[in-house]
Amino acid sequence: MSRFVSGLVLALVLAPLCRSAGAQTATGASEGTSSLPSPETVVTLPTVVVTGRVDVTTTTAGDVDGYRALTAKSATLTDTPLRQIPQSIEVIPRSVLDDQAVTSIGEALKNVSATVGQPALQTPVYNSNYIRGFAAEQYLDGMTTYLGSGDTNAMADVERIEVLKGPNGILYGGGSGTPLGGVVNVVSRMPTADRFLEIGGTVGSNAYYAPYFDINQPLSKDGTILFRSTGSYVKSGSDVDVIDTDRYSFNPTLLLTNKEGTTLTVQGRTSRWEQQEYQGLPAVGTVTGSFRVNPDLFIGTPDVPDSFSETNSLTATLDHALNDVWSNSTKVRYGKSSYNQISQIIISNTPDAGGSSWSLYNQNVEEERDEIAVSSHFLGQYTSGLFEFKPLFGVDYSRLAETAVMHMSGAVGTVDLLSPASWPAYTAPSGVAMTDGDNVYSTYGAYAQLQSTVANRVHLLAGLRLAHLEIDQYSPTYLRGDNTKKTKLLPRVGAVYDLTDQFSLFADYSEGMKGNPFFFYSGAAVPEISRQYEGGVKFDARNGVSGSAALFQVSRSHVPVTDPADPFGLTSLAIGEQQSRGFDTELTWQPDEHWKLMANYAYVDAELTRDIPGGATAGSKLVGIPRHSGGVWGDYAFGSGALKGWSAGAGLHAASGAPLDLKNTYKTEGYVTADAAIRYQDDGFSASLNVKNMTDEQYYTPYQYLVGGVASAPGRSVFLTVSQRF
Repeated sequence: MSRFVSGLVLALVLAPLCRSAGAQTATGASEGTSSLPSPETVVTLPTVVVTGRVDVTTTTAGDVDGYRALTAKSATLTDTPLRQIPQSIEVIPRSVLDDQAVTSIGEALKNVSATVGQPALQTPVYNSNYIRGFAAEQYLDGMTTYLGSGDTNAMADVERIEVLKGPNGILYGGGSGTPLGGVVNVVSRMPTADRFLEIGGTVGSNAYYAPYFDINQPLSKDGTILFRSTGSYVKSGSDVDVIDTDRYSFNPTLLLTNKEGTTLTVQGRTSRWEQQEYQGLPAVGTVTGSFRVNPDLFIGTPDVPDSFSETNSLTATLDHALNDVWSNSTKVRYGKSSYNQISQIIISNTPDAGGSSWSLYNQNVEEERDEIAVSSHFLGQYTSGLFEFKPLFGVDYSRLAETAVMHMSGAVGTVDLLSPASWPAYTAPSGVAMTDGDNVYSTYGAYAQLQSTVANRVHLLAGLRLAHLEIDQYSPTYLRGDNTKKTKLLPRVGAVYDLTDQFSLFADYSEGMKGNPFFFYSGAAVPEISRQYEGGVKFDARNGVSGSAALFQVSRSHVPVTDPADPFGLTSLAIGEQQSRGFDTELTWQPDEHWKLMANYAYVDAELTRDIPGGATAGSKLVGIPRHSGGVWGDYAFGSGALKGWSAGAGLHAASGAPLDLKNTYKTEGYVTADAAIRYQDDGFSASLNVKNMTDEQYYTPYQYLVGGVASAPGRSVFLTVSQRF
């Protein structure tokens, strides 16, 4: 495959050069006429038509028609129509986020099939986003946000969210490797030539208060210097007792352009999250057992100090058109982040102190990270006869240095969760660290990607990444280190065939490779590998119906499992194997200027395919992944007359139960929720009233924390959002 890709790359690169050489030969411009072929042997080269200067100053908003996205850049690093990309991709436009009054990335992902979004109360450094059964990486503007920190749910700066299903190892690296299950790429708002100021805010249930601003200010009359800044602050209580959240994000962006193909964009970000650490609830007392605890119970003393997560970063992107065919984009990001988890925890899903009582432990985790990431790629765009070509070549590098330490006390007391009276006081544990690390993660990548369209009907995509991954882990307390080092070729191939101008068939194959921080291995420290096979249909009918449907299989190998030979359970073996199979589909229907409807459904069968020694057996279902899930949302905008400017929307979301542990001992129940909204917009003014979980459905969702328990879902809530654009 590597020889095939290399040869095809060379052919595509040389095609424009051959055209120049042919022109030179035809005019006799070369001085060495004796070396020219005779007229009888002259070969006429195919005509190459340049499509025009590459525009590298395009807006990141992409092409959107209501709820229907027309293009996506995350999958190929090129602005390509969704119909022409051989991969399942779902784009959540800003209009959907606004209409549904979305307050977190996890909530937004309910609009995407086969995804599980991270609960809003969970600490940002946890990653509980899942696509097709496996963990998904959250990226920001195409670059990793390893162990996301700060306010990862800030929405004021989000232009759209592009969700890529599958490994996506060709174009993406950083952190501890390439994505295994998929990418949730959050695309930021960029400066534009329009001058405006938008201020607004949301108030709602549980003392929810969230003001925001969006300032867009050209700094030069000719539009060559543009500035935009967004900011948001959220203060909120919760259905859960004790919880009080404070978070903010401030995002200034400066754009410099000569309007002739060169643009420099500098993005700043400072963000912080503070909240009492929420660990969820145990399985016994919620979804099983002879007693039931209060669903709103906060485990731990109410006087526990807040945990926090903060980040500061600077990103610079230089886009430059080299000529009418080739352009370059280079991005550099530097960031520093820190995290402090302070909690009083339980360590079992079942009572370990008799009856309905659990032992409590004080815990403290401190972590600091320093990260730099660089990526650069060259893109060509030209046509030759019936062929359209987009060759792309790139390199990337990232280095993340991390220091972390975790202290945990012995049992400081017990509490009856059925009827808690008094809680032991929280005292920061000290002494010998339970675990610590002085770690460095480095990734290097070089890739080539070829996009071509044949006769406006066949769309081909082939790529190859040479990926190198290094993880150096060292524990100063235990004087122990582990080193993961691996170089691997990661392929990606796919094709789309347009049956008609409305329906297309597609198929693709891709791989990913990712290391596993925070694991010490008994044997070799081997990175995980994932592979995806996918095939399906994409459609864009004249009656306003568009979308996609796909069958998929994703496999995962070298998953770390506890070494049964280790009496303390502190080391792992890279021998786990998992697989996910299923079907997912997305549909958007916009028959006229009034109606907008979107729907999704997924069947996901995610399971172990190899026994875990001394643990779960093959066939056990993966934690937190519902077999069935889906939803629908519809919106109607009234026309002229007394209701001009008014619109209303409503929707349902449903999911079946999901396992809480790999042995499938515990499982949640399925649920259905209903939401509704009514809005008014006129002359820059907007007001919307959203009601979420209208029927006040009471249910639990899996909560990925130490014991693998559950969290009580939020009950009925009401949000009022008002904004004015000047």
